[in-house]
Amino acid sequence: PYGKYLLSQQRGYTVGFWSKEGQELFWEMTDNERLPPIWIEESLEEWEDYCDGDEEIDDHVFALMLVKARADYQYLVPFYDMMNHNNGKTNVIHKYDPYKGDPIHETGYEMVTSKPISAGEELFLSYNHCKICQQYYDWFGTPEMFRHFGFVESYPQRWLFDFARVKFDLDWKDGDEGTGEVVVNFLVPPSKKGMDLLKHEVDRLEKFGQRREQSSNGEVPEYELNSLWEYYDALHGALRYALESNATLVDDVWSMGEDWWVKDGTLKAEDVDEHCVRQWKENDKDEL
Repeated sequence: PYGKYLLSQQRGYTVGFWSKEGQELFWEMTDNERLPPIWIEESLEEWEDYCDGDEEIDDHVFALMLVKARADYQYLVPFYDMMNHNNGKTNVIHKYDPYKGDPIHETGYEMVTSKPISAGEELFLSYNHCKICQQYYDWFGTPEMFRHFGFVESYPQRWLFDFARVKFDLDWKDGDEGTGEVVVNFLVPPSKKGMDLLKHEVDRLEKFGQRREQSSNGEVPEYELNSLWEYYDALHGALRYALESNATLVDDVWSMGEDWWVKDGTLKAEDVDEHCVRQWKENDKDEL
């Protein structure tokens, strides 16, 4: 059953495996990766060298994408792999960290519910705030979810814009979608410079968005276009919420070091040395 489930997945559903035309349009939308996510292009060299992969064979590339998008480290785990992500509805957690202690091939994965589960209720876990997500906790947000897993997560969302030094969460007011109101929680106090940089990107994005109808010209596969515009809506919406939040602006963030984005105190790694510092792709457009 698990094999059939994998074979039923959409081919090329993560942006790293899109067509050349789809990736070029995505790069244009993100201002050549000034906006996240960054490094969307997948390198196939190591896979070809060590796994005898052949990018000319569609089934080989499809198998690679499934492992990259669905494996936990290098392991594809039936049932566990089929649980969806939702930080607002998480009801399943790891009982222990399978990457510490005994070898994982001996311990396997053990999941437990974190609240009562009704018959027929869907099981949700967190892909970035779980018990074994230390290296993801601070920086791995909505853009990175899209890059790695191919979907736009529902609220709550996390957005981190390195070039503007702005980091915030979005969620429904009081965690209740029924309110219809989205609130912004800045995890590092934003600055005027940072917000001005975001405003510049919003203006550019809105011009790009005018091409929504024009881009359905057959050069980019329909699935990729639909996925791109879904991410566009999330990205544009997040920026608008931040800019319209009337937050108090201070310049403190620009006096912080390169690890400014962990200054909010959410560094959860038991061993700081294990924390994966998010690398930013150098960009010389740091001024308006």
